[in-house]
Amino acid sequence: MDIETSPVQDADLQARAQQMGVPPEVLLIVETLQLDAEEKAGGALSLARLSKRTQLRMSTLRRFLSALEEAGVVSVEMNEDGTGSASLLVAPQ
Repeated sequence: MDIETSPVQDADLQARAQQMGVPPEVLLIVETLQLDAEEKAGGALSLARLSKRTQLRMSTLRRFLSALEEAGVVSVEMNEDGTGSASLLVAPQ
């Protein structure tokens, strides 16, 4: 039985996050948004799709996105129906 690991458990991601002094979830979110922006030449990614790509629960994703939004790294748009999207405001260093 092949058990797939969470992207947050990836050793390379862990090492890069530790080197930058950020939680691996933050780095994963930023890199996922960056990759999506490069593929689509900008634009926002739905929170549902971001949650699926990062394999983070929506509550965890929203908590980290709130911190990233306060830091001016991402922009989060929420709709009245509870859906939303996020986009990267700055390129990762």
